[in-house]
Amino acid sequence: MNNHTNLLDEVFEKFVSTARIFRDREVLRHDYLPEKLPHREAQIKTLGETVAPVLKGARCSNVFIYGKTGTGKTAVTKYVLQHLEVKAKELGAPVKFCYVNCRLAGTEYRVFSVLCRNIGISVPFTGLSVGEVFNRFKNGLDVSKKLLIIVLDEIDALIKARGDTLLYELTRINETLRNSKVSLIGISNDLRLKEFLDPRVLSSLSEEEIVFRPYDASELKNILSERAKLAF
Repeated sequence: MNNHTNLLDEVFEKFVSTARIFRDREVLRHDYLPEKLPHREAQIKTLGETVAPVLKGARCSNVFIYGKTGTGKTAVTKYVLQHLEVKAKELGAPVKFCYVNCRLAGTEYRVFSVLCRNIGISVPFTGLSVGEVFNRFKNGLDVSKKLLIIVLDEIDALIKARGDTLLYELTRINETLRNSKVSLIGISNDLRLKEFLDPRVLSSLSEEEIVFRPYDASELKNILSERAKLAF
């Protein structure tokens, strides 16, 4: 035990005494959201224009965003919606967004659980039917009187594993809400996702579509260079 303690003391002391390599290690994390998103101005503008109606109390169009992994889909979506929430707060608009990674959630139950927690509704980790959790979310949302934008990231993973029932329920939710409104942003890494969707779901989800093409070599070099300036 003492030998292990001495070993760890040496490791930690060496780390503390070593000259700092990183200025900010966090900017190298895969989920880091930079203040600037170069080479995605067109997508930022399009998404911003699409969600802007909520600032005047209207439901914005549902959006289907797709592109390969690493093309900035999630970063741009979070960037736009975080700025939207700030502007909404300035204007006193009851706007809120909720982000769910569907691949990590894995099931409809867990997706609805995340949505419930986002609006302050507590649900057990297991033990309820999916329908009951969805009803709790729907009822709680209507009481909150919010304009809610739900981001379903990596929705393709959930649909391929579980089908599109969750999307069907969410695209129809406004039919039963009186005091709140819901808009959806579905993000997919699979350009062929539309082939897996029921036509009714596809027509509702794809009111607007935004495509993220891969970065070219020059753009990647520029992005990495800017990130390195922040990290080291």
